[in-house]
Amino acid sequence: MQHANVSAPSSIDTRPGLSGEDLLAAYLTRLAATGRGNVVYERAARNFFRTWPNPQAWAAQPLTDRLAADNQTRPVITFLMLHHGFRPGYDYLLERKLSSVWREIDGSPLETEIDRFLTASENLGFSMRVRLATGSQVPIRLLIQTGRGIADLAQSDLDEFAAACHERTQRTGINHPHYLAAISNTQTVLFHLGIVNSLPRCGGPIPFQERLAQVTAPLREEIIGYLERKKATCQTKTVSVLATRLKHFGVFLATIDPDLSSIAGLDRRRHIEPWLSSLLDTVSDKDGQPISIGDRNRRVVAVTTFLTDITEWGWDVAPARKVIFRDDIPKLPQVLP
Repeated sequence: MQHANVSAPSSIDTRPGLSGEDLLAAYLTRLAATGRGNVVYERAARNFFRTWPNPQAWAAQPLTDRLAADNQTRPVITFLMLHHGFRPGYDYLLERKLSSVWREIDGSPLETEIDRFLTASENLGFSMRVRLATGSQVPIRLLIQTGRGIADLAQSDLDEFAAACHERTQRTGINHPHYLAAISNTQTVLFHLGIVNSLPRCGGPIPFQERLAQVTAPLREEIIGYLERKKATCQTKTVSVLATRLKHFGVFLATIDPDLSSIAGLDRRRHIEPWLSSLLDTVSDKDGQPISIGDRNRRVVAVTTFLTDITEWGWDVAPARKVIFRDDIPKLPQVLP
């Protein structure tokens, strides 16, 4: 049963009026108070605030530039995130382990917020290891990037964080099972605090809408319609595998042509040939390695079958002309007798 949320909405004091000089002074005071002041850190901080008197402008840089911050500058960024409402972007936050967060959070506006989360986690029976791991992986990052308190978080914030994890998987080929587990734990805690309205989904097949969330809405609905139809004649596992392969195709289309409004608009030169070429460099979601020729073969066969089926069924969403041909299917190596 969901508990009532009796806490008033909270927000984190970001103190947006502070200048670069004020922030530098606050940072140097923090270093001195924690016994970590030294010439190297001070020089790095002065260089940072000289270049970025409005630090939030730093977050508008490409990710590669943000990640280039050296070891002496990163503590400045951590200080700003925890104490002064600095929002570096989920892409940056997912690249940094924030290993010093439990030390640096003392005395910050986020301390009471995360303490509330940890207390609720303990009351629900989460072990200390899981509480601390979850707290540093998801709630801390949500508080930093949203600039809001725990009570003002929403399901959409969890969804946005999950989407950022999926985007990083696409970009790097690295899966995030620990983050996804922490998102589930976080949603459980927020539900029992009365902050979100539902518990995380547990067990059973993942709904097609969720599995194909990265596919643009019009294409997603057409693909889901096809998968629902295939349920009538195929085993559940077969349809699930087909959904995965069509998802990869749909995500590619969403990337190269986000304005494509229907499968009917597929063009061989604009969509199919670039997709076929991209398979050579596609990496597996499981291990980050290039997919095998067998996987390439199966992905092309799945899309070919999809397009053939909807054409034969007379669906309006079928392309007007054939866009994939037999020779497009990667040839599997012949096994010698």
